[in-house]
Amino acid sequence: MRRDRPTLIPHAGRGQPGKRHRRDPVPNEWDEHSDLGYGMVPRTPERTARLGEDHEQTATGPCMEETVKSSVPAWRTLLESAVRAPSPHNVQPWRLCILDASRAEVRIERSRTLPNEDVTGSFILLTMGLFIESLRLVAAHHGCELEEELLDSLDAFSADRLAERPQPFFPFARLTLRPSGSVRQEFPLELFAQRRTSRLAYGPERVHESERAQLAAVAERLGQRYRQTHNPAVIEDVLAVNTHAAFEELNQAPYRNELASWLRYTSGDSARRRDGLDARCLNQHPVELWLAFHCPAALRWSLTRTWFAHRYRRQIGPVPTLGFLCGGFWKPSDAYGAGRALIHFWLECTRLGYYLHPYGNLVTHRPSAARVEARMGFSGIWLVFKIGRSPVPPLSHRLPIEEILE
Repeated sequence: MRRDRPTLIPHAGRGQPGKRHRRDPVPNEWDEHSDLGYGMVPRTPERTARLGEDHEQTATGPCMEETVKSSVPAWRTLLESAVRAPSPHNVQPWRLCILDASRAEVRIERSRTLPNEDVTGSFILLTMGLFIESLRLVAAHHGCELEEELLDSLDAFSADRLAERPQPFFPFARLTLRPSGSVRQEFPLELFAQRRTSRLAYGPERVHESERAQLAAVAERLGQRYRQTHNPAVIEDVLAVNTHAAFEELNQAPYRNELASWLRYTSGDSARRRDGLDARCLNQHPVELWLAFHCPAALRWSLTRTWFAHRYRRQIGPVPTLGFLCGGFWKPSDAYGAGRALIHFWLECTRLGYYLHPYGNLVTHRPSAARVEARMGFSGIWLVFKIGRSPVPPLSHRLPIEEILE
């Protein structure tokens, strides 16, 4: 017997486990490896069918092996675009367990979280918001709405709460695809492939006032605020704070070691692992990158610190416009909503022909974040980024869909 599904509650229960909701359509104006709870064992066709059946039994009853197999192409089609969603350090923590043709369960892989940097869990929730909203946007191109049912409280993903849980994968949400004749296609699918972080030198063109107003309107509709500055003196002050924050955090061993595990110094290593921070995408020479992480004391010595700071500023290049997203972020429900907003904002920037380069240290290093807010004169900043036009940057790798589908 199939258990009754939870009642559909439109526009209610958001951020609460055990309740489903439909997202209101968001108006159009608006960088960049596994068994799910059963042990690390080789994947085979027989196990694929068995795993799908086992999960279905724990969810809503038995399912036919053929049903699970026939559902994979549909979810695979959504993933082909949605996996291009960004995640911190390109960790790609999401996994998708197929339940049947219309339902799947999203899970978080423990080894792809960042407990030393993301103590509050805000960044993992931001990331899951980015990913699930990307799936929703792609599903619209196939005539479907995507409903979600959170499987745990959003408070359960802080570093200390995750440390209490022994399993290698954490259930996050159950997704349901429903055909809809009224669903809106908000962004062309090709924007997912075109969207990327650019750490190359940007051209001198500023973000035009009309485009600034458009981006600000989108951010406001999604519960955020967009601000920007063209003032060269202000921009240089903020970039100097960013350099200080980066050097300070690199001299904190837990942070440095966690980040170092995601560095990919060679193209071969990056292509093999298909995750993490590729030196070519970082626009940094592998030797300099290695030295910064393996000889962090050099970032404290006056002479070498000055040299590294000068090199880092040259690599950033011209910054005609510095952008800020502001709003709720440090509360779990706010962080999840911020992720949803960010993918809309970033895709809209892509549609306008702009690239972004976020400066994460200006958020994670709290003293520096306070200095930036004091310099800018507004609060609630959770993302600082340069925005502009550059040559097409290198494309960061993504994990094969086979490793995401479980």
